[in-house]
Amino acid sequence: MKPPESCRNRLSVPIIVLLSLAGLFPVHAADRSVQLRRARQLAERRQALLDDFAADAEQLARKYAGQAPHAADEIRNIAAALMTASDGPAPSVPPAVVTPPLPPDLPPVERHWREQMRHLRDECAADLYRLARSALRADLYSLAFSLIGDVLRMNPDHELARRIKGFRRFEDPERRDDPSYAGEWVSAFEAQMRGGREPHVLHEQFGWIPKKDVARWEQGLRPWKRTWVSAEKEALLRRDFRNAWEIRSEHFLVRTNVSREAGVEVSSRLEAFYDWLTGSFPAFFESPAALRQRFEKAHVRRRSGPRSEPMKVMYFATREEYERRTRGYVPPGIETYGLYWQPDSTAYFFYNPDDPDMDTICHEATHQILDLHTRRARVTAARALARQRRRPSEEWILGRQSEFWIIEGLACYLESFRIVDGQVTVGDPTHVRIEAARVRLLRDQFYVPLETFCRLGKDAFQQHPQRSRLYSQASGVTHFLMHYDQGRYRDALVTLLSSVYQPDARRPLHQPSLAEITGVSFAELDRQYREHILHLETLAAASAEKAFAPADR
Repeated sequence: MKPPESCRNRLSVPIIVLLSLAGLFPVHAADRSVQLRRARQLAERRQALLDDFAADAEQLARKYAGQAPHAADEIRNIAAALMTASDGPAPSVPPAVVTPPLPPDLPPVERHWREQMRHLRDECAADLYRLARSALRADLYSLAFSLIGDVLRMNPDHELARRIKGFRRFEDPERRDDPSYAGEWVSAFEAQMRGGREPHVLHEQFGWIPKKDVARWEQGLRPWKRTWVSAEKEALLRRDFRNAWEIRSEHFLVRTNVSREAGVEVSSRLEAFYDWLTGSFPAFFESPAALRQRFEKAHVRRRSGPRSEPMKVMYFATREEYERRTRGYVPPGIETYGLYWQPDSTAYFFYNPDDPDMDTICHEATHQILDLHTRRARVTAARALARQRRRPSEEWILGRQSEFWIIEGLACYLESFRIVDGQVTVGDPTHVRIEAARVRLLRDQFYVPLETFCRLGKDAFQQHPQRSRLYSQASGVTHFLMHYDQGRYRDALVTLLSSVYQPDARRPLHQPSLAEITGVSFAELDRQYREHILHLETLAAASAEKAFAPADR
């Protein structure tokens, strides 16, 4: 199926680097136009800075082409890798190790070109950082944080950018005499775990364990109360969930009776997901004032504050244990593979060999992370509403009146979260959730117009006779808002999500519509959604054709 001309090249890859065109709250059309123009100006300036860097790097390469061809090739390779990363679909992760000084025994020619290349990168990073500050002043928060990613690609040791991202410089006492070691960039949590009176190490297999006990762990011994037992005996003892393994990480506490190794795998997955989610939606997790403070606090050296309470996760060895523990949480007859239970703020899962990518874990973690980061705002709104009505305060039900679709739609969409070769991808058009959205619209001819769809509250949505199809459409609409036309509506999605999870205490019952937030009529959004799904169909067909093509010989 050939996409319409206007839709071509709008979604060439599952992940795109998106520029913010709006703040947290709806703005008037004139203000939106000014903001859009400013965003485009800043994007053009960003590209000009990157182009200037590429030109300077090429000039440096030509300078050495005659006397040191290998140097010219390496300069071009470094520049090409940086430019590809800047324009690529997924943000690259800067190295954790601080760049060491150049070795003193380098040949003069190599030392000279490497110093000049570092200087070019540092200058470009400084210019990009200033541009990020300009984006922040223009209330373009997503763009500001995207530019911080550019800064760290150019100069992984830009201290202000590192602090904005929540990292601090750490020096391992045992490596201070190593001339090739200049320190590491770590989170405050990692710095606390690795420092202090009893330093811990993050073991790939066992998670955080005391450094002094690593040899015992690797010999097959395990701590049990005040003694050490064999790994086999520990496994028998912890089969009872009352004695479950506990894996503590920066943001989660995973309790499991599957195995410690399985718990560490789940913990690592959750931490990677948390980092991506909070980094990709900064305007949801922090107010504009808080985001500004992150930039400002980067200029002030302060000791980290106390640790926050970790989010609780229970990971059972069998479905039977899971169902026994969650009995009464869902209506009878409904089969679940995991759930987040708001009353106790805990996510529940079980070992499922049919879900190797942990889609369900990402789904429920989305509910857990969004809920716990915004609960205080809903308590405040519920109290404000109670004062207005002169009634006792009641629990705030997410999406009770309308817009319930976005709660489940985003969680379903984020089931497509993958880490491939260290890079995050989200929104693969061939993922089962996105495929279902295409099937519902194009094969089943099922589609609820967005004006009606968005008005559905929690009960109307969950008790709908076509509930499974509504979930599929919610996945598709989320993908549309995230990716259509290079992410035109991504900030609109964040604004809508924020209005659902963080209602305005001044007007607790006011729920802005998607049409209000985007400034586009529902009829036009319906048309664009169909256009987007047709394009996804083309991408999925191309992907399938490539997957089944005969191997080159």
